[in-house]
Amino acid sequence: MPLGRYTVLDGEGSAVGTEDFRCAPGPMGWRYFGEIATNDPTPHREIVDLAVDASWRPARMRVETGSHHILLSADGDALRGFLDDEPVTTRWGSDWHLDYLSPAYNAVTTKRLNGSAEIDVIYLEPVTCEPREERQRYELIGDEDVDTPVGRFASYRWRFTALSTGWSRELWIAGDVVVRFESLYELEWYEAGASGAQPVS
Repeated sequence: MPLGRYTVLDGEGSAVGTEDFRCAPGPMGWRYFGEIATNDPTPHREIVDLAVDASWRPARMRVETGSHHILLSADGDALRGFLDDEPVTTRWGSDWHLDYLSPAYNAVTTKRLNGSAEIDVIYLEPVTCEPREERQRYELIGDEDVDTPVGRFASYRWRFTALSTGWSRELWIAGDVVVRFESLYELEWYEAGASGAQPVS
């Protein structure tokens, strides 16, 4: 079971917090659990709990930010659940994706893509967890060894773009872990366990 800690950055490279995580194959397919401590926009703690099926399609997700919380499950052509204990439903489809401020969501999305693609996404707003529809682009650049503070990994290099704003950064994924995300996440420590990607040096 891979586990570790990210330094959380603000998108421009300044540290604003940490995310401790563990992830592993589970009864449904794969599960990620993260505990976030961040100063953005104000000091608070969050929990991210994401489960996907054997095809890496999101099945259930939970986010708690202290002031807000959401629980969603995939149900045919909708995501259904509760936001701050009130019922919430969004559009959904077999080719849709989920996103929130955790590298778990980027890892899951890339596992479902065969190459570069523009995708429909249900994006949860930071802290409030309000869901909204968004278009994103993932571009597969190719295989690449990447250096991180915890070692060098054989990885896949991608470029992420939020199409509504044009904001774009590159990320590197080894196995089921984002090992580098330009100006957003940096691995501070990491243990591969029995199923995680091992550093090549």
